[in-house]
Amino acid sequence: MDQSQLNEAATTLSEKGATKPCPRCGTNNFSIVGETEISVKQAPPRRGLLGGLAAIGHNIKITMPIIIITCDNCGYVSQHAKASLVKEKEELGLGLLGRNMR
Repeated sequence: MDQSQLNEAATTLSEKGATKPCPRCGTNNFSIVGETEISVKQAPPRRGLLGGLAAIGHNIKITMPIIIITCDNCGYVSQHAKASLVKEKEELGLGLLGRNMR
């Protein structure tokens, strides 16, 4: 994640009112430490191209890009969906397939 995305994520969190103190220690100093993605489990699709691939035995992995934020005092970790904070297009991990979210 580049500096402009970090700034956009911080601004969006502030605009949405996500400025409350840490739920563990009560301090108000946080850092965006990076990004990762989590695997999203769901029932196999039954229709469409993805459903067809699942029906013939392909594993379909769907991931969600996540922004990781930590409390500067106690290290409490929170996660936010990157697509909700940064307006740039993100790729979904769909095995051999890829598509834009926006």
